[in-house]
Amino acid sequence: MIRHLIAVMILSFAVVSASAQDDRLDELSFDEGVPLKDEDVPYFAVGVGPVATFNFAPLDDVNAMATSLQLDNLNGPVFQAGAEFFAAIGFVKNLRVGFSWVSGNVQSTKDFAAVNEVPAFKRTLEYSLGSRTVHIDYGIQPLKGLAILPGVGFGWGSQTIQVYQAPANLDYTVPFPVSSVSGFSDLRRNVIYVQPRLNIEYNLSAWLCVRGQAAYTLEVGKGDWLANRTAVVSNVPTNISMSSLNAQIGLFIGLFN
Repeated sequence: MIRHLIAVMILSFAVVSASAQDDRLDELSFDEGVPLKDEDVPYFAVGVGPVATFNFAPLDDVNAMATSLQLDNLNGPVFQAGAEFFAAIGFVKNLRVGFSWVSGNVQSTKDFAAVNEVPAFKRTLEYSLGSRTVHIDYGIQPLKGLAILPGVGFGWGSQTIQVYQAPANLDYTVPFPVSSVSGFSDLRRNVIYVQPRLNIEYNLSAWLCVRGQAAYTLEVGKGDWLANRTAVVSNVPTNISMSSLNAQIGLFIGLFN
């Protein structure tokens, strides 16, 4: 008797449970007209790679110096090579930070023939620019694999103007081979700047990305010009400046969405 009662109770529980599940199934909708919600995937990238920058720095006053030294004009833009690293910040959607460093120079060189007691020699004027920048960019993805990233950078850099000359050939001596026409002059200063920029990047694959960039470097602070790293030089033309338009291309390896 007891066994029969237990069997009846188990059977009753199974029937009630199945009925409840049927009621919940009736609540599900399989209508094709219900739109599915698209998943919003945030921008993500971690990459490092070489960059090539074309710096359209003003050269008029540097070329005036070249003319006074009987040298040909320097031709722009200043080509700068370097590298950049960047990574998305997970806790701030679509934001990434990075660091870059680039440097390069343009120069003019000329051979001078011997005149009377003065031997033949070669003279060079070299203008160098170097910079290190911390970047903050915001990623916008209009198409799969394509990212548009407006951003701003904060950095520090240096400008250097060097003039050096020496005979074409010298004999080795200790401590250093010199000549009556040997000479060297160094003029430099340090600069602090901001750099708004716009990157357009395309993912060739999940681990390879190419970039095109336009930027403008704006000086916000500058040190004194120093001659041979010692004497302060006054009245240097203000147009010898790091404030300039820049164009850049880059190739990066890493992880990209």
